[in-house]
Amino acid sequence: MTSEDHVLDIHFQWPLLLYRLAKAKYADLSGVGAAVFPGRWNLPGQEAIYTSTEKGVPLLERLVHTRKDLIPSKLALMTIRVEDYFFESDVDYPLDEGWFATCRTLKRARAFYDPLNGFPPSPFGQTPYAVALPSVIVPVWNVVLYPRSPGFFNHVSLESVEPFEFDPRLFPENTPIELP
Repeated sequence: MTSEDHVLDIHFQWPLLLYRLAKAKYADLSGVGAAVFPGRWNLPGQEAIYTSTEKGVPLLERLVHTRKDLIPSKLALMTIRVEDYFFESDVDYPLDEGWFATCRTLKRARAFYDPLNGFPPSPFGQTPYAVALPSVIVPVWNVVLYPRSPGFFNHVSLESVEPFEFDPRLFPENTPIELP
């Protein structure tokens, strides 16, 4: 079984705590960075916040997407709280005005996601405010948050922001620290 096929337990504990590692000056819930530099699960111009249900996964994600000739600096580890259970299913739609979708496998998520249009709206015509997707790196949940979705700030809040520095032993010896 590949990481693409890995099926994760779909049940979350509510409220849900999510974690994100970001440059300290961007440690907020705006999602503007992803709008300028889109990731796999957002379109250019669409605000998104890439998070994980496990505290260590954003560190691994950052290492995977970081040049190895500089140690990233001036980072912050964000803890984000998602209140209220809406529903958990394999991309079924709920019957209320906001929603939180889950895709059990990346293959299912890619079938659900249209690269030209993003995620389909709910029957009420809105983009989901959160979509849970399996991590490609380790078998845990990543959650992409969409701050422009209706009701987002009714359900999502920034619980804490803590300074974070990588241990230099994760990089080749004598690797310089990234300048601001």
